[in-house]
Amino acid sequence: MRTRRPVIAVVLAAVAVVSWLALTAAGAFAGGAQQSKAGPCSPNGTALSVTAFDGKFDKDCLAVPANQAFTIDFDNLDRGIPHNVAIYEDQTAQKTFYKGELIEGPNKITYSVQALPEGRFFFRCDPHPDMAGTFIVGNPPPS
Repeated sequence: MRTRRPVIAVVLAAVAVVSWLALTAAGAFAGGAQQSKAGPCSPNGTALSVTAFDGKFDKDCLAVPANQAFTIDFDNLDRGIPHNVAIYEDQTAQKTFYKGELIEGPNKITYSVQALPEGRFFFRCDPHPDMAGTFIVGNPPPS
């Protein structure tokens, strides 16, 4: 019986390590599809995409070239909850650049947006203003 205890301890330790690795890897894969919250955000074409899930956008920064029309493929995965993407001059939401149609999830829509001037703006979900981020057009100087 004395040899069983060390074997059991080794097996339990191995199971704990494998479980920990599985949990941390799953978190890395789940977040891998999202744009890094700390990563750079600069224009890379005129076709954007953003997803709403669990009351949050998957990106906190979107960017497009200045003076070019663009599209936003919006995927609302929140069942029975209306979301949209709206672009404002700033967080006061007093000057609207674009206000996308509300869609109840799960549903998808492609918004077509007219060209915007260079600058740093703000985007949000109108019914849920805490779902928001930075909207960069062109290459404005750092704020």
